[in-house]
Amino acid sequence: MLRWLQTSFNPLLDQDYAKVDLYPEHHRERIDKIAAWLASDLNIGVYKAGFAPDQETYDKNVIPVFGALNKLEKLVAENGGPYVLGKELTELDILLYCTAIRFDVVYHEHFKCNLGSIRHDYPVLNNWMRHLYWSVKGFRETTDVKHIKENVSSLWSMCAASLLICNQYTKSHPGINPKAITHMGPYPDVEEGYEEDFSKLQPGEIRLPAVLEHEKTLQT
Repeated sequence: MLRWLQTSFNPLLDQDYAKVDLYPEHHRERIDKIAAWLASDLNIGVYKAGFAPDQETYDKNVIPVFGALNKLEKLVAENGGPYVLGKELTELDILLYCTAIRFDVVYHEHFKCNLGSIRHDYPVLNNWMRHLYWSVKGFRETTDVKHIKENVSSLWSMCAASLLICNQYTKSHPGINPKAITHMGPYPDVEEGYEEDFSKLQPGEIRLPAVLEHEKTLQT
């Protein structure tokens, strides 16, 4: 669907939007390699941990989430930002943003993905996310943090086109949050400020041995 949306509405769009290519030929091999584990370990991984029916399943599935975040933190730093692969916005930024923007405000609390947080443990990813949210058209406009917490997840921003992905969180997961109380924090929803020079940022990581071992298995 992400690939389909990139081109399907081009005849209806202004030329500036129609020419946007989030899956450029020269990056396709790398995008395919990274997207495979980004989706399975992070995008889907938070749900595997959050809906785990027992301790053993949770323990197993929360590890890849942070292995992926560790890897992505280093990847963005190595490429110098402001996007995952460097100077070009690609579908990897869309895939990562959808989970990163929800991570501290929902997944950290609601899904018990609390080995670390974006804003406290991953300064490079936090800087990357702040840049998208505050500076790149289409991201802030299609993100509603109140809906993320209560009823509807953040929007999959695709610049001119966006796809609403509906997921129920604090108000409709009685098995996880039986009293449907929505947490206030963290505050602010997305921190302001952006460091243009990514080389000034020291990449962070979660140093739990199992996380570090999983990180080693991820190819870029």
